[in-house]
Amino acid sequence: MEAEMRRLRLELKQTMDMYSTACKEALTAKQKATELQRWKEEEQRSQDGRLTEETALALIEQEKAKARAAIEAAEASQRLAELEAQKRIAAERRALKGDAGASSARYRRYTIEEIEAGTEHFSDSLKVGEGGYGPVYKGQLDHTPVAIKVLRPDAAQGKAQFQQEVEVLSCIRHPNMVLLLGACPEYGCLVYEYMAMGSLDDCLFRRGGGPVLPWQHRFRIAAEIATGLLFLHQAKPEPLVHRDLKPGNILLDRNYVSKISDVGLARLVPPSVADTVTQCHMTSAAGTFCYIDPEYQQTGMLGVKSDVYSLGVMLLQIITARPPMGLTHHVARALDHGTIADLLDPALHDWPVDEARRFAEMSLRCCELRRKDRPDLATGVLPELNRLRALGEDNMQFCNPMMGGMGGGGGLRTGMTSSAYMSNSAMSQSRLGPVRKPTRSIIHHFSPSLLQTIHTDTGKSCACRMR
Repeated sequence: MEAEMRRLRLELKQTMDMYSTACKEALTAKQKATELQRWKEEEQRSQDGRLTEETALALIEQEKAKARAAIEAAEASQRLAELEAQKRIAAERRALKGDAGASSARYRRYTIEEIEAGTEHFSDSLKVGEGGYGPVYKGQLDHTPVAIKVLRPDAAQGKAQFQQEVEVLSCIRHPNMVLLLGACPEYGCLVYEYMAMGSLDDCLFRRGGGPVLPWQHRFRIAAEIATGLLFLHQAKPEPLVHRDLKPGNILLDRNYVSKISDVGLARLVPPSVADTVTQCHMTSAAGTFCYIDPEYQQTGMLGVKSDVYSLGVMLLQIITARPPMGLTHHVARALDHGTIADLLDPALHDWPVDEARRFAEMSLRCCELRRKDRPDLATGVLPELNRLRALGEDNMQFCNPMMGGMGGGGGLRTGMTSSAYMSNSAMSQSRLGPVRKPTRSIIHHFSPSLLQTIHTDTGKSCACRMR
């Protein structure tokens, strides 16, 4: 029995040893399997890393190739641009040589002896004004009255302005631009057509005791100025910016037709730069302070919208006959309070207030501080001015046979509503040209107290109360 127990114990011990050994071997196998899995994962990660690195290196090489191609393209473009610049310079030199002869052919060259004889040796009695860079004399050349502008020897940039004005004006032919008749280049003299009524500034402020400009003439003059300015802005190959638009540079002939003068400050503006957006960098401010575009004063960037600002200030002066300083503020406040009639030129007593208000509102839009907020001259300003010009011309056609003279009596007329001129307004929306067809609404232009007697073809007469 004891022997059997010993045998069983021995077998149990052997079995336990075998179990322990099996457990150890199983644990070792599990550890080896785990280690092998870890090795495989590390190997996979290593392979993924190598692939990622290789991909990144390939992308880097591609970017380097693109950069090299871009550099080569830029160098090619630069070489092409330099070649084009050389061609352009050569073309400009050839054009300058051609223009030297062509420009002299466009205008007559006067000798200094002819200029002196025509001005009685620059007599002070014939001096009619002082221009931007020299005095202006009235003279007689070829039995024709002319205005002669003389370049001052000490005028800053005067010679450059003189040359530019000759080159520009000799090419310009427009009914609302002062005509250059000739020049004496050796002594810096420009010969213009003579404008009998002087400047718009003189007429508005009645210097010399001239007659009061009627509102019909003022509306027409405003449209003529805008038409001439648009002609400059649409000049080819590059637009022209006047830079010094003001009443003193608007001249009137004996029929009160207005013409823009003094384009010596004009600059050629590259058309490739959009004007919201057509711009040209300038290094120094020019022109008269109150008429200068505020954005141009701050940045030195000049564009056709700079002239639109000057035009807006001048239009406000046309209806108010007030100095330009602070005028936009006064008009804006009057429009806000509905008192624009109080600002209209008091020398004229028959203003169409409703139309003058619309005129003032449009003029103020031209005077916006930001250039992009100002209206386009061709589409936002000129159509309205042409409508007002047509309105004034219709009124003159109706009232001239009965009233005569430049001005009209009566009080301020407020009956000129938009409905009264619906036909004119509708036509002005579709075209820029003036509307010349008279309308029955014109009889509402007169004050209620005005009574006229109209004689008919049969000799009979009838009393017509204008209302």
